[in-house]
Amino acid sequence: MLAQLTSRESLERAIDETANDINTIYFPFSIRGFLEESFPESPIRVFVYPVRGPRKYWFMIKDNEHIKPYCMLAQTAGTTLERREFYDCIREFRVRAFGALDSNRAHLIIGKEELVKAYTCLMRNVVCDLEESNLNLELFYMDEKQCRRALNDSQPESALPDGYYFDEVDPIMEGDLINNTWQHAKDGDLEQTIAKLVRLPSICVRHNGTPVAFEMVDPAGFLNNQFVFPEHRRKGIGAAVESKLTQRCVRFVEIIILCP
Repeated sequence: MLAQLTSRESLERAIDETANDINTIYFPFSIRGFLEESFPESPIRVFVYPVRGPRKYWFMIKDNEHIKPYCMLAQTAGTTLERREFYDCIREFRVRAFGALDSNRAHLIIGKEELVKAYTCLMRNVVCDLEESNLNLELFYMDEKQCRRALNDSQPESALPDGYYFDEVDPIMEGDLINNTWQHAKDGDLEQTIAKLVRLPSICVRHNGTPVAFEMVDPAGFLNNQFVFPEHRRKGIGAAVESKLTQRCVRFVEIIILCP
């Protein structure tokens, strides 16, 4: 029922199929990173429905080396969600992703609320010791015009107060400091944080040589763990960090596309 995309050709085609649909926003960056081996700590498997013809449902598991897996669910824009059909797809995805429908392996589900609720509803019926936590997160994204504007924006450089400056993060020496600011950090997150800092865009602001604000990128493509130490807040530093990292991310994606 589900087709797994394994060949380079099929995965490159999947990038084209998902790149312009906000519903599948997590897929193109993750697939491209997998093909270019830019984050080997998070290999992916991609499944689609139907096997042939225009895709309706997309499933991805990121088998993270250091932390629990991420699972992404998506429905192509303009298609109709049919409950029984989608439940059948979820059942097969769980068997192929985790080895069993009733697997109790902890994982994070990412997707639109309706799809995540359907997934969770099915899990309640098949996993006897299910523990769930709804994070209720919202996704903010930039369109192509906003990305171009970000590239031409010189504001981040001038937005820092006197005595503050942008710098690179030292992943080995400062990874623990950054990881410890994340309230949800668990076993494996330090190693994952260091891998993010080594392989993906990040930014930090220093004051007297010490990191006082920073942000990095998840291999799924979203910015995460923006943090400013309390004594340095209300100075516009967080906004400057976000703007600067956005510029780096846009350039990073362009480099991957132009220099495979």
